[in-house]
Amino acid sequence: MRAAFRTLGCKVNQVETEALLGFLKALEPEVVPLEAGGADLVVINTCAVTTTAEADARKEIRRARRLNPEAFIVVTGCYAELSGEALAELGADAVVPNARKAELPKVILERFGLPSDPITTPPNEFWGAGERGLLNSRVRAFLKVQDGCQAGCAYCIIPRLRGKERHRDYREALAEAEALLRMGIREIVLTGVRLGSYRGHPRGLAGLVEDLHHLGAKVRLSSIEPEDTGEDLLRVMAKYAPAVRPHLHLSLQTGSDRLLRLMGRRYDKAYYRALVEKAYALIPGFALTTDVIAGLPTETEEEHRETLAFLEELRPSRVHAFTYTPRPKTRAASMPQVPVEIRKRRTKELIALAQRLAEERVRPKLGGEVEVLVERAQGGVALGHTPDYYEARLTGPARPGATVLARVEGVEGYTLLGAVVGVKEEAPLALPVL
Repeated sequence: MRAAFRTLGCKVNQVETEALLGFLKALEPEVVPLEAGGADLVVINTCAVTTTAEADARKEIRRARRLNPEAFIVVTGCYAELSGEALAELGADAVVPNARKAELPKVILERFGLPSDPITTPPNEFWGAGERGLLNSRVRAFLKVQDGCQAGCAYCIIPRLRGKERHRDYREALAEAEALLRMGIREIVLTGVRLGSYRGHPRGLAGLVEDLHHLGAKVRLSSIEPEDTGEDLLRVMAKYAPAVRPHLHLSLQTGSDRLLRLMGRRYDKAYYRALVEKAYALIPGFALTTDVIAGLPTETEEEHRETLAFLEELRPSRVHAFTYTPRPKTRAASMPQVPVEIRKRRTKELIALAQRLAEERVRPKLGGEVEVLVERAQGGVALGHTPDYYEARLTGPARPGATVLARVEGVEGYTLLGAVVGVKEEAPLALPVL
């Protein structure tokens, strides 16, 4: 059978989509692009964090039905949780909300006449690929260890869509990590809706990261909240860098203390500043990335300028700038709104600053050497990431799974361009060069 997958939104969605394929091996699917048409099965894992994300989900469902008219189309994720009743009209044959996401394999297998059993049914919501196989790279893998959020930020609908916080037992997470390492995975990316709140280990996230390192994994963290980032975690990162990747994505949202309070954020600028300064001081080669929202309700021009100035001070290597859009049934939606044209203008100013900061941060790397984990290699070109989360495109001999040393010769956007000059760690398995 031919199966197409489309994942929108966060890394938690990505890990769940990857894992799903492992539970569908009984169908022996040939994974094809959704655009190719002729699929028997289409799975769309949706996002609803913004109204734009909702629009993208609707567009993908309609597009999937148009390009694959005979396919069994399954829609899951946050938009399915929010607007499940409307999805059939867009072309969905089955809707599986987040609360029932572990039933995805059962729904699909039964549709194609195959029984579900303990081998094909995830044991709980923290289901992952394990030894069943991965959808994409055999070099990096996502490991979901947390779900849900109870922070209740004024602008955010995620607590309603993902529910209360749940935490995966560390022994179960380590068992899956061992399975991934046996498959040749070199880097494990820990994910969760609110990853920093993880309490499935006696020492929290820091303890899990340290245990994963001792298994032999390179460990990267996905987005984490500033108030959840304790000194224990920073010291673990410092002790084991660069194998524990010296990079944190710490969500800022705004540089205005008044807006941070109004939006229900649990830190202020002084706390954020001190956290970042400590990370730079403790962790060799530390890199900060962050995100900000332009035009939060009641944001003044002065507060927008505060955000620009604070980013100048922090000097992150990458900034994701978003335009605020009101979410129904959130507190912020009922607050006085900044005019749309002003929101868009402020977003453009944030993006322009982000691009300049990125250029300034990457400039010292030119002419130097960086370490790169090779994820793909094709036609003499290797693609991968540095420990501090720069994309890299390299010429020269390299195998997926190897860690190479590369001379940086140029920059294209956020991607380092260079040449392989040596091998630091060989690939653990004879992974194919495509």
